[in-house]
Amino acid sequence: MTERIDTIPLEEYLDDQAEKLTDLCTQCGKCVEVCPVIREGSPMLAAAEPTRVIGDVLDVLRGEPPTDYAAAWAEICTGSGECIAHCPESINPRLMLSIALNRVRAHKLARGENPMGDFYGRMSQIIKFAVGMQMSPEQYRRITGREGNAEQADIVFYLGCNVLRTPVIVFTAMDILDHLGVRYAVLGGASNCCGVIHLKFHGDAEGAGKVNGNTVDKIASFDPETVLHWCPTCVVQFGETVEGFKPRPFEFQHFAHFLLDRLDEFKESFGTVDRRVALHRHDGGLGIDRSVETVLAAIPGLELVEFEEHEHWAYTCGPGALNNVVEMRRAAHEQSVRSALEAGADTLATLYHSCHRDLCVFEDRFPSGVHNWTEIIGEALGLPAHEDRYKRIKLHKEIAAAIEDSREFIEANELDAASLETMLTELTPGKEQGLSLW
Repeated sequence: MTERIDTIPLEEYLDDQAEKLTDLCTQCGKCVEVCPVIREGSPMLAAAEPTRVIGDVLDVLRGEPPTDYAAAWAEICTGSGECIAHCPESINPRLMLSIALNRVRAHKLARGENPMGDFYGRMSQIIKFAVGMQMSPEQYRRITGREGNAEQADIVFYLGCNVLRTPVIVFTAMDILDHLGVRYAVLGGASNCCGVIHLKFHGDAEGAGKVNGNTVDKIASFDPETVLHWCPTCVVQFGETVEGFKPRPFEFQHFAHFLLDRLDEFKESFGTVDRRVALHRHDGGLGIDRSVETVLAAIPGLELVEFEEHEHWAYTCGPGALNNVVEMRRAAHEQSVRSALEAGADTLATLYHSCHRDLCVFEDRFPSGVHNWTEIIGEALGLPAHEDRYKRIKLHKEIAAAIEDSREFIEANELDAASLETMLTELTPGKEQGLSLW
């Protein structure tokens, strides 16, 4: 068993990163000029001098209180990665904004003005209720690593937190790994968080370091060679924001990249899937959409249709990304759905779990529905399909009907139906446009 690896406090590590970034940045303003969220979502920042905006961010990294410009950009950053691709100094402005956001939120927290100060608690509650409406307690214990794992595993499937709200993705991905003969441990849920919520929402670097470190230690206890992760936020957190903070005796690889690497081993098992698929995409510099595209393209009978969408606006549809700016989120969804239909797609394939939560409400617009890409891989492999209970719940017109439809799971998980109804009432407004928090 791998021993626990101690490290310096995360705040100290980020201070060091901030100093390196400020030394390298020439304040040319190119990152501001190419940023889609500034262009599309902030008239104030769009009208400002680019060098002034990035200069204010640099001041935050040097320890100065955040200005309106610095706070606004850090808080609405969608993680598009366009700044990284266009930086003439080959540095990472997205990382600069991540560190700045931690300090902006910490500054607000100290003044009692941080509306995100309880985000982790709220997120955990939502996950608890969402899971409790869709799966058995035994299934929950399995995907959170509380039972069913061997003591040692060459591969750990690390889920992160929020994908648990869409179990169809989790169970289908696990079925694919089983089909490939992969022996793995699985670890997910809010108690196995990457630390991003404490860091970027709460402004709590100390807490983020502890959460991140504990999760790394849990993963390392399996002595894995490879850790497959799913959540794009975890990809950015581990691979960018806290990369180098805590030494890791394993390598991360995204689930989609893992499948692409092994495609030659299992593509002969694909059966024919007669679908015209519009693959909803995000770039963000992660390359995950391109791996998914290549795997889907290997399925006989499946045609990937070309259509227009704002894939460069954000690295995902979810919190800390596209839903930072509601009008951009609405416009992106409207264009994706309209363009996919105009291109003749019968299926809209979602990329990530947050995208699936937003876009599954457009199910009735597509002849073959809205499905996560993992479901299509499962179909091609002839695996038994899992019902998408999240989509089923969300498509109910009335909250009472959704609760009654989930009664079996609610009772098995000993949830309070009245509290559940209250939460759904608060979180479901805007769902018809893919804008709800549920």
